[in-house]
Amino acid sequence: MCGLPPISRRSDRRALLGVLSLLLVASTAAAQFRSVPGREYREFFNPVNPVAGEAVVGLAIAPTEAAQRAAVVWVFLREPFSGEIHLETATADGRFRGEGFYSGSTKGNEWVALELVAQPGGDDKGASPRPANPAALAIAARGPGRTLYLASWGEPPTAGSAARLRLYVNSRRAEMFVRAGQRLVRCASTGISQPVRFDSYCDVAMSDVPADGRVLLIRRDQFD
Repeated sequence: MCGLPPISRRSDRRALLGVLSLLLVASTAAAQFRSVPGREYREFFNPVNPVAGEAVVGLAIAPTEAAQRAAVVWVFLREPFSGEIHLETATADGRFRGEGFYSGSTKGNEWVALELVAQPGGDDKGASPRPANPAALAIAARGPGRTLYLASWGEPPTAGSAARLRLYVNSRRAEMFVRAGQRLVRCASTGISQPVRFDSYCDVAMSDVPADGRVLLIRRDQFD
């Protein structure tokens, strides 16, 4: 598919899981979306986790531990947009989860700010500090039809920076790869012994993402 050469004789092109449209050039940060009343972002410890079958659980600029503690997340919207964004954070083991909804509009080609509630409020009992391990905490910003947008903790990347694109992946215990242009990258395990939400992450240099902004996620077949 798409002229992709086989990884080996044991790879299976039927295992192509997705084609993602990604940010190529950072633009000036601008619009700020507002929390939807009654559905503000909250963080929970030992939550009930929804069942989801996505191969890609989240999509972000690979964060540092310090960035991941930020009280704001930036989301890149390439096309004009008006409506709600669903923001979710989740650890690989499912013991931590954050969720909130934001409403706003943009003319497109810009980063929009989503402010996070630093502490749980109301009846949110038993919450824990946000986990520090950047490889084990996924973040997903989704629009209508569960469209997945690129997120960045703390601040958006600057043009020409050495930013890395990170995909948080449910591999279903198979080998996963990301193809960005001519670069083929093997995904890494989170090292979590009993993953619930995802079990791998894939890092690609933003400079390797081709001009059309598309990368391929590949699941390696375990049979000849």
